[in-house]
Amino acid sequence: MFNEKSKATDFDFTPNLQKAYAEVFKLRVQSGRELLSKESIKNPFRVYVEDYADMVELINSENEAIYNKWSSREDERLELIEGLDEKSPYNRFLRAEIKLHWALIKIRFGHEVKAGYNVIQAYKLLEENQKLFPNFLPSLKSLGCLHVLIGSVPDKQRWIPKLLGLRGNIQLGMNELRLVAKDKVWGTEAKFCTTFIQAYVLKFDAKQNAEMLQFADSQSDNLNINMVATAISLKDNRTEQAVELLKKTPKDAAYLNFPIFELYKAETQLFKGNYPQAVTSYQNYLRIFKGQTFLKDTYYKLFVCNWLMGDDKKAKLYLSKINEGGSTVAESDKAAQKFYENFQKSKTLPNKTLMKLRLLFDGGYFEEAQQELITLTEKNFSTPKDQAEFNYRAGRIYQKLNQFDKAANYFERSVALTGTQDWSFAPNSALQLGYLQQQKGQKNKAKAYFEQAIAYKNHEYKTSVDNKARAALTEMGY
Repeated sequence: MFNEKSKATDFDFTPNLQKAYAEVFKLRVQSGRELLSKESIKNPFRVYVEDYADMVELINSENEAIYNKWSSREDERLELIEGLDEKSPYNRFLRAEIKLHWALIKIRFGHEVKAGYNVIQAYKLLEENQKLFPNFLPSLKSLGCLHVLIGSVPDKQRWIPKLLGLRGNIQLGMNELRLVAKDKVWGTEAKFCTTFIQAYVLKFDAKQNAEMLQFADSQSDNLNINMVATAISLKDNRTEQAVELLKKTPKDAAYLNFPIFELYKAETQLFKGNYPQAVTSYQNYLRIFKGQTFLKDTYYKLFVCNWLMGDDKKAKLYLSKINEGGSTVAESDKAAQKFYENFQKSKTLPNKTLMKLRLLFDGGYFEEAQQELITLTEKNFSTPKDQAEFNYRAGRIYQKLNQFDKAANYFERSVALTGTQDWSFAPNSALQLGYLQQQKGQKNKAKAYFEQAIAYKNHEYKTSVDNKARAALTEMGY
């Protein structure tokens, strides 16, 4: 099957296959698979869309048995496509896409090194394709993502991609994604990638938020876009926006069931202070989801809810469960594990006032948080760690209320109190101080703060802090 003589007509992306791809991207996986069944099993676009569908199902379910059963499909599909017309730009493009699908799958199943090899191979295929077919737009979708991600690698680790021959540039990558965003077939996915990168790697401000909402409204039947918009809203302190997006979530049976929506519902209730309702949704997630991701974070949040409701016995039961299961791939799971380990060392629970301040801030309830702040000073807290956290939380709240000088004073104090400790408040404060100086046009001062943020080691938010600081430095031309 793999050695048949091939022709340019091998790569026929029929309207039916384009529809199947669109269905899978919307997370209507079964409908997509039904459309695929009408196409030849040798059509490389059928192979590609089937691979996409497999990726969606595996990442959603985290079913180890199915992963082991399906893992041989990667090489089979790559071999089939490689044996087709080499003169078509789709040959290398589709192989690179499949490599990237399996990179994401491998990361989810804890095989980071294997995933890294996939990314390197995909990058090489896409770069080669771009040289051979410079006007071929689809390659820029994934190449753009890779250019941004490689470009945001911190200075001290830049030798790694350089050694591997990987070239990164944030501005180039974003421009490439914007070009593909105009494409009729690949444009929606390119816009999706741009939104994701803007929120999780670069800076996400009111302009990007408005663009995201417009994008979600224009694709109201796309569960994938609704899901990422909800996740970003929660991450960006926009609980009420997340609530509205959850009301618009497409819900008919054609869509794959995603347990993560239970977590999103739980987060909105937690931030609003509706702890019993939050507990119900967190428990639903644990009941429905059979994988490992966000388990530690969910147990941590169940601890928080019960603790804030005054049920210390139940709270400590959930606290102990953090160490009993789940992975530490996601930053929130890493943070939950670190919280558990710190508790084991100190045997002291966090400060309830600080926890409530944090939840008000995380939910985007800045005015309410300010009302709490008015009654507090650093002296209300007895340990240096609590004092450092208080100053960081106060800084973030005043920053969101556009009281920038006041915010900067609190951030500086948090950095001073942290000293050489591995608490995350100082690197996060340094990052925000960098943004405040960047806003003022003080490039040298901003640079110093961003470099200071990157210099902190061993805190649970290192990946995201470093990525954002690196992206800001690149944006300023450093």
